[in-house]
Amino acid sequence: MLNELLSKLPTPLQEKTGFPWNEETGNLSILNLGTDKNIYPKISIITPSYNQGQFLEETIRSVLLQNYPNLEYIIIDGGSTDNTVDIIKQYEPWISYWVSEPDNGQAHAINKGLTKATGEIIAYLNSDDYYLPGTLFKVAEHFRQFPDTELLHGICRYVNQEGEKIGEQFGNIHKLEEILDLWDVWWKQRQFVQPEVFWTRRITNKVGLFKEQLNYVMDYEYWLRILNTGGRVGSIHSEFSCFRFTPIQKSNHSEKVAEELLQVVHPILWSNSTKISPQKRLVLQGKWSYQAVFLKQIEISLQTKDSKLIRYLKLFLIILNNPCILLTSDFSNRIKSVLN
Repeated sequence: MLNELLSKLPTPLQEKTGFPWNEETGNLSILNLGTDKNIYPKISIITPSYNQGQFLEETIRSVLLQNYPNLEYIIIDGGSTDNTVDIIKQYEPWISYWVSEPDNGQAHAINKGLTKATGEIIAYLNSDDYYLPGTLFKVAEHFRQFPDTELLHGICRYVNQEGEKIGEQFGNIHKLEEILDLWDVWWKQRQFVQPEVFWTRRITNKVGLFKEQLNYVMDYEYWLRILNTGGRVGSIHSEFSCFRFTPIQKSNHSEKVAEELLQVVHPILWSNSTKISPQKRLVLQGKWSYQAVFLKQIEISLQTKDSKLIRYLKLFLIILNNPCILLTSDFSNRIKSVLN
């Protein structure tokens, strides 16, 4: 399969794959990977796509050129009007399932893929991101050694639009209270980055599909659900994938992303069934209330040009109704700055 794929691969793209290249034979230098797919767990990769033809070929090749013997690759395109379908058709013999038709957004496309996926291990890879060599074998070996793992992540390489490395991220989250802490964990560079995450079919059977009403943080909400059901997190200190920064991606809308994250965590922080300590719950409720209620009221008061007295009265009422705000260091620091 590799040689057939590579025969159509332009030289610049051969170099960009990052796979070892043998100049004498014109083949990839991949050794001892095995061919008996029965000894490898099936891995299902889903690529949701829409008008990303300029990047899609690299994404597809990064999956197929893993040379993983038990791969199920699914592409769900939302009815692209660029060259996406032409690219998919070039690789149709190696794609397990694909469709190009209008859908209701990214989460809907992922869910359509999940209903087709039959693998023991699942991931989704957006059509402007790509895997690095050997990722699927590392993933399979980890799940073999640590079968209790439900969610696995590695290191994610950040690249620019041209594929040049501009940074990396290695998550550090293992507990429910950590992923719920947007302020001192998720937004402090301890987060998972979507293309580096794999999970098990059994946890999907437990937590269900992605929430299609979410536009920006459907991945975060899914990882949160996994940890909320007691899912164990595993990690490998190795680069799995590349997250490409482009001018048009949704994650650039930082304020909307933050608002949706706050919406997602709110009911969990106030649910008595959430398994975190009472003290941690109060602290996180305070952080949420400070950002989503207290700071929001300041913004509204400034926009409506409330007098200082009216603004302070409104903020005082918010504190009376949300005393957990007093537990936050941001609030304490703000009061100290006002008094000084």
